[in-house]
Amino acid sequence: MATSDNSIQVDTDLVTEVAPDRDLRKAVKEEAFFNEPVTVLLHATTDDNAPPHIILSVNGRTQPVARGVPTTIRRMFVEVLARCWETRYSQPQRDLSNAEAGNQLIGRSALSYPFDVIEDKNPLGRAWLNKLRAEPA
Repeated sequence: MATSDNSIQVDTDLVTEVAPDRDLRKAVKEEAFFNEPVTVLLHATTDDNAPPHIILSVNGRTQPVARGVPTTIRRMFVEVLARCWETRYSQPQRDLSNAEAGNQLIGRSALSYPFDVIEDKNPLGRAWLNKLRAEPA
């Protein structure tokens, strides 16, 4: 704001917003849910080149998980496992009478790291995981 002597005045009154309690409670509840311990079993693999363990990461926090050993991890890392999908493509045998048929790609999707939940003490945990698994790859 300019005055008659060309000096500038700065308004130092701060505006403060108060977050509604219900939003804060919901965020705290969700944070607690994603930090709950869940025991998972990462399936073994027949791939000789696959590492014996994987390292999951969420917002800079890491968690190693060994294959074939029940491991207790936070639910946030279970979400990473549930969302790790791999899609591989193949082409059908070419039909020489139809040039376009050779350009088809057939995709197959599966979990990159198949796992089972061994123990989840939260009764809402199973429904949450089923909802994640039902999402398209």
